[in-house]
Amino acid sequence: MSNAATLVVFVCNWDGLSTIEAAAQKRLTFPASVKIIRVSCLSRVHTGLILKAFELDADRVMLLGCDSKNCHFGIEEELIDQNFAKAQGIMKLLGLKSERLTLVRLPHGDGAGFIKKVNQLVE
Repeated sequence: MSNAATLVVFVCNWDGLSTIEAAAQKRLTFPASVKIIRVSCLSRVHTGLILKAFELDADRVMLLGCDSKNCHFGIEEELIDQNFAKAQGIMKLLGLKSERLTLVRLPHGDGAGFIKKVNQLVE
């Protein structure tokens, strides 16, 4: 993977988005090859959307959501885990390496944590 690896980030509207906003407020930057897609909740990101990102040449996909047990909607964490596992299973069947898909849960406002994770994935 080159230095300009394309990373698609599906980010929840709550804690996930707050990490990106916090990074911006601290003037922390990430590569232009990182594409942010805002969703109401990661539970709304179905397997087809994840696979479409790979079909459109994403090197990696990150699902960035709320800190564990802090989902804005309250009961969505289990559904997110199920969708993530299902996507990884389909990726395996298609011959895609499972480490290309990452589920990240960060606490509200953890901009430095977001930047650190992005840099790990695009290197």
